Amino acid sequence: MNIVNYESGEVVLEESGVSVRLSREDSHRLILMARMHTVPEFINLLPSFVSNEEMLKAIQQKFSATESSTDRWNLKEKFARLTTLTKGYISKNPEALLEKITF
Repeated sequence: MNIVNYESGEVVLEESGVSVRLSREDSHRLILMARMHTVPEFINLLPSFVSNEEMLKAIQQKFSATESSTDRWNLKEKFARLTTLTKGYISKNPEALLEKITF
């Protein structure tokens, strides 16, 4: 699975040929949700932001495949550590890649 964070503030989730691009607002909410909630809460709230069933199942399977609570926390933190933008900020290069995380 890949998480791609763009300078526009948008996030793209990629897994097995499926790609889901979240709007800037949904990306921001997803990242903040990962920062503010526990792992179980984060997993339960995922359907609010990831409407693609295949992608949602892939993310949920990643969490269920991890063996320890520390590993699940670290997986959630991959989302929480993504870059967010302040409201009203307009990027000069919105398609520029800020970060790509593979797990």
